[in-house]
Amino acid sequence: MKFTDRCPSTWRELQDDVALLLNQAGYQAVSPYTIETARGCVEVDVLVESPDELIKKIICECKYWNSPIPKEKVHAFRTVVSDSGAYLGLIISKCGFQSGAIEAAKYSNVRLLTWEQFTDLISEKWILCQLKKIKRESVPLSEYINPFHFPFEKLKKEDIPRYRAACDKFSSLRHTCWMITKTDLEDDSFPTSSMWYHCNGYTSIESYLNFLSEKIEIALNEFSEILESSNIQIAPERLEKLEGHIYMFLN
Repeated sequence: MKFTDRCPSTWRELQDDVALLLNQAGYQAVSPYTIETARGCVEVDVLVESPDELIKKIICECKYWNSPIPKEKVHAFRTVVSDSGAYLGLIISKCGFQSGAIEAAKYSNVRLLTWEQFTDLISEKWILCQLKKIKRESVPLSEYINPFHFPFEKLKKEDIPRYRAACDKFSSLRHTCWMITKTDLEDDSFPTSSMWYHCNGYTSIESYLNFLSEKIEIALNEFSEILESSNIQIAPERLEKLEGHIYMFLN
């Protein structure tokens, strides 16, 4: 299954989507942003920082033009990247690049990308980062639904049917969030698989993971109401203990 269905239709959408996907991939992206350079202040479309990686600062230029980008724009952008001390510059173009622009970017720290090439470039990091998010969010479900962990005997009589119904309703969701991997999501047969929670009909990994996140919130709210009704509290350390195991299933 493809990574995203996004297809920016304006220059603003292109700029915003680049920043959003980079943030969701674990970077720190701001759009727009004014930076200081050796020649003065310049506003860039997206400033990206990745303090935990070798490439610390990236500048993105987003071009929603109806024609390929010429070499002059690449030369100007190379100057901004160099004068700002950025490690890498990305130009993301709706309609590609002229041959002169491609030559101008050679042997430099500027990469020229179409929207599709950009999403391909960040897809692996994005998927892994969002999978970790989903698995963290779903940790309480593993504690609530597990019959060996949940203090069933403390439930009020009237809350027992509610609890059992919630377990039946969300056990498949809990299993999916715990077990699903990047390989599963990228499998061509994924959208029609019966193994995962309500995956039919989804055409991108992004839309399916967003759906799971929404369902996790609904499930947690339902269990929270039951716990509150029966005056049951789950110690936070019990949930923290589970977090160390959820990353076994990522790739």
